[in-house]
Amino acid sequence: MLSTTYIVATVFLFCVSLLPPAYLRYYPFRPIASKHQQRILLMGHLGIFFLEFIILSVLFGTRYMSFATGTFQTIYLFIYWPYVLLLMFTIRPFWFRHIFVLGLQSIYMLFVHTVTMEIFKLSWPELWYYEKWLPYFALYLFLFLIGMPFMLHIFGKLFTKEQLLQPKMAFWNYLGPVPLLLTYYHANMGYFNLDPQMMLLPSIHLYTLVSRGMLVLVGIFLILAVQSGFQQIKLIMWTKERTVKMQEQLEDINVYATALREEQQQLAILRHDSRHQLRLLAELVESGHYEDAEKHLLMMRKEVEKRECHK
Repeated sequence: MLSTTYIVATVFLFCVSLLPPAYLRYYPFRPIASKHQQRILLMGHLGIFFLEFIILSVLFGTRYMSFATGTFQTIYLFIYWPYVLLLMFTIRPFWFRHIFVLGLQSIYMLFVHTVTMEIFKLSWPELWYYEKWLPYFALYLFLFLIGMPFMLHIFGKLFTKEQLLQPKMAFWNYLGPVPLLLTYYHANMGYFNLDPQMMLLPSIHLYTLVSRGMLVLVGIFLILAVQSGFQQIKLIMWTKERTVKMQEQLEDINVYATALREEQQQLAILRHDSRHQLRLLAELVESGHYEDAEKHLLMMRKEVEKRECHK
């Protein structure tokens, strides 16, 4: 019979193990989260944590629920979703991006769970048979936190403020659910419902580690595909901006060339008029009409001043 202290400590670690994944889901969206949204998430997560911890402690402490195989997996499906829905409805409307991040985080959780379970079975087989889960949750939380910096780096690179503020892209509707569907398939393969003796076979250890490792590789390829897509979109946007700028520059050059042609035409007309006026002035001087020549010079001066005023 398990003591009440042992039960409460196990339930506490179980509830605590839900908080790092919750922060991992929030991390990609932190660049666009306002102070008000951050306060809502902080208080909401703490409220959910304490409420679930009290409820589960009472249920397990009164023996209404037992530490049987699969119990925590069953209740996990119910107590996991309040954290997910709180984030999705606080920072919206990024529904399919939330689902995509949830799927990647679930792949990571499933892999850590598998590694933890294998170590737990091999290191403490007697606890495995008597279903004493406290060392499992302590080890799971330790391994999860070890890999957190790597996952935070990936999520930080995957989503930026610039990408989140861009208009919604249609491919999220199709790509978003893929990691979560893969996780659901692997998590419901019935592996942990096998006979305890069979689960200690080396072939079962190898199979589970390889299958979950392949799932992690699929998640990595999905991340690389999304990053490549973002880079392509960024390149297309940069090319479009460069094209628009080049068009504007070509329009400016065209306007300048048109103005230059007009000036050249005006200069040609001015040169033609000047030669004509000079010939007329020379004829007046040669014929001795000095007064007419002086009047003509004054008239030319006024025309020059008039053109300068128009410019």
